[in-house]
Amino acid sequence: MPRQSTEKQPHPSSQSLSLKKSWTLWEWWVGIMAIAQLIGLGIGFVASAITNSIGIEHAATVFHLVGLLEGIVLGVAQWLVLRRYVKRINAWVIVTAIAVMVAWLIGLKVSALMIFSIGLDPTLTTAMKTRALLQGVFFLGVWVGGVLGFAQWTVLKAHIHRAFLWIVANALAWALGLVVAFMMVGMTHTDQFNLETVLLGAATGLTTGAVVGAITGVALIWLLKPRLLRRN
Repeated sequence: MPRQSTEKQPHPSSQSLSLKKSWTLWEWWVGIMAIAQLIGLGIGFVASAITNSIGIEHAATVFHLVGLLEGIVLGVAQWLVLRRYVKRINAWVIVTAIAVMVAWLIGLKVSALMIFSIGLDPTLTTAMKTRALLQGVFFLGVWVGGVLGFAQWTVLKAHIHRAFLWIVANALAWALGLVVAFMMVGMTHTDQFNLETVLLGAATGLTTGAVVGAITGVALIWLLKPRLLRRN
């Protein structure tokens, strides 16, 4: 007579409820990331206009404020979702704001140097320059995501097992996100500020945020899986 297993199996309704909660979390995360990136892009546009009006000598101050504000927007947006699953993470907004500001400032200098050096290289064809810029943007995204992921890991590690994977997920997500942003920005056919650039800018911000949110959202669900099951 076959021996009956005494191992407790998850109830089907419990599994379906957990899956439903996972999808809900992922959808919220992707949506909030898209909105945060749209707002962040808007801050960047405003900062660019301010810099043009007050003079380039004040650009450093403006760029510091842009990085800080974008970090605060991103940190608050993510915290609004995370606080339902992870308690006592008030430091999340602070570390995110600081990390984004650091990544923004250094990344801005590196990207300017990269564009300058590649653009002035007479040995490169247009296709080679585009490919080189794409590679540069990808690794710039790895840097941005790595810095951000590491900063947020310092908060997550006290609450979540294997939180170091959050660093990897962010590095990959921001690398792909910035590549998408670079390709979409290249679709514009004018340098003037008009309806076309506004719509394309909004689409770029939303798409970039959605890409980053989709990848980090999967990682977040995997890291929070035990908590999602306990909430059933």
